Amino acid sequence: MRLSKGRRTVGGEDARAMEPLTGVCAERVCDRGQRDAIAALCERSGGALRAWRVAPSYSRTFAVVAGAFDERAAAELLGCELVLDRPPALYVALEPRDDGGLAAVEAALAGRGAPAGVSARRHGRALVLRLNADRTPVTLVRELVDIELAPRGIGCAFRLLSPVDLPTVARLAADGLGAEISAADVLEARL
Repeated sequence: MRLSKGRRTVGGEDARAMEPLTGVCAERVCDRGQRDAIAALCERSGGALRAWRVAPSYSRTFAVVAGAFDERAAAELLGCELVLDRPPALYVALEPRDDGGLAAVEAALAGRGAPAGVSARRHGRALVLRLNADRTPVTLVRELVDIELAPRGIGCAFRLLSPVDLPTVARLAADGLGAEISAADVLEARL
């Protein structure tokens, strides 16, 4: 059950909002037909597809699913292995402006002494991070990137690849502002 504008509601989308979320990463670009098939699979299992984002430059597709999810059937449907995260992980691509910067950032975030909750893989001239924001705040990752690149005068693009659930949006805002923020305080939740 969920409180909605001062009254309790049961069933449909409101009940699903309370179900645990699973982040799904497919290492391939999926099309609209595959998205619709995954949504139907979720519905048959009693879950719901909450978000879908394709990152063609990084050959990945991301989804957030509420409730039950049949990983094996989804992997067959998409024709690839899936990475699941409960709660959903944040996937970001770091794109330093030169190769020396990429090596420095990779050493800091994927090498010995890397922060807990961060895994990284090179993809061309970028470093794709899988980040558990409960274990390592995004602000820490940004600070580590700045520490590595600022002395070299190298800039870095920081691209969000995966969809972000509302609790994570609130946590990111709280980290950035240095203030307590709940999911109910996020404007997008009221739209």
